[in-house]
Amino acid sequence: MAFSLFGKKQPVPAPTSKAPKAPAGADNAALPPADDELISLDFTHPGDIPASNKEQRIEVREVAGQVPAAIEQAAMLYSAEQGGLACEALQIAIHEEDLGRFTQRAWGMLFDLYQELGRQHDFETLAFEYAAKFETSPPTWTSPGSREREKAAAGAGRSSIALAGMLDIKAQEPLKQLLKFAEKNPAVRLDLAKVTDADDSGCALLNSVLRQLKKHRKECALAGADKLAAILAKKTTPGKRERENTWLLLLELHQHLFDQNAFEEAAVNYAVTFEVSPPSWEPPKAKPSQAGPEPAAAAQGCVLEGSIIAGDESAFVNLRLEAERRDDVVVDVSRLRRMDFVAAANLMNVVTALVSARKTVRFVKASHLLTALWEIIGLDRVARIDTRKT
Repeated sequence: MAFSLFGKKQPVPAPTSKAPKAPAGADNAALPPADDELISLDFTHPGDIPASNKEQRIEVREVAGQVPAAIEQAAMLYSAEQGGLACEALQIAIHEEDLGRFTQRAWGMLFDLYQELGRQHDFETLAFEYAAKFETSPPTWTSPGSREREKAAAGAGRSSIALAGMLDIKAQEPLKQLLKFAEKNPAVRLDLAKVTDADDSGCALLNSVLRQLKKHRKECALAGADKLAAILAKKTTPGKRERENTWLLLLELHQHLFDQNAFEEAAVNYAVTFEVSPPSWEPPKAKPSQAGPEPAAAAQGCVLEGSIIAGDESAFVNLRLEAERRDDVVVDVSRLRRMDFVAAANLMNVVTALVSARKTVRFVKASHLLTALWEIIGLDRVARIDTRKT
């Protein structure tokens, strides 16, 4: 299998398993089935919400002659989950090829791969060679336990999603991303401060998400809930039997705000209006002041994490939302483990569109493996990439 797209002379070794699928048709790929039921949005009460069918556009620019073939091979192989073959390509390259200004990149990629694959002996051997060759301190091995503690500490500030403008069916994608964050984190944060209006379908959507988070015992801090509650209160008229989901979301917001008096008044009006028993007061376990620190991402940018593949339409929603809030977008990718080729191309399209809209984008704490993949597709020409120290 050769990646002639970039005009390289050397073929990539044929993977023995999990070969990457051709990106044809990836434009309209559907979200892959989730392993955890948390990701499935329940829109059945009191009405179904139609699924999103947004198209993706993939446009890869040729940047032949910039990235050495061995580095391109390794980056592409790892993006296709062929870490062992990627190691082989880099092992040969760092000892036998002149990689020019990409020499440090190749060594960094190999360190990343050994760490990812748990090959501590190979890592330490490479560290000895690195110290001798570059006459500087080599990277140090991080034990799996330490990495888990670092991830936990990094996640302590809560993964955050922000909504802006009208709360309607278009909020489906960012709310799916919030549920994905909740799969890996005990607490998440939803910023509602920029919401200016809401329709009943949007209220049904948010109600569904909040019910799922509560069902799975996930804590959700709602920033700007007081502003949205004030908007919804104006839309609910006692005795006027309409906008039931708006009423229900208003009651939920009062509980998140620990405003029992406002809740009980709205609950009685809701019960009389819809001729049902009034809902019970069930506030979240933690008050807003006890809900934990604000995430660094909320103040400085957004976060990409885990593994991102072609079919994940919601992966870059938070990036777009962050760009609506500010002109200088900072994306923390310290917890982003892997991205396949088509997802990288989709990211390129997103960033190119933002730059065309006079936004600046900066990726911070990227691994050498991700940096190499992004250099292959030319992402470094439209965005700033800060590679973390190995």
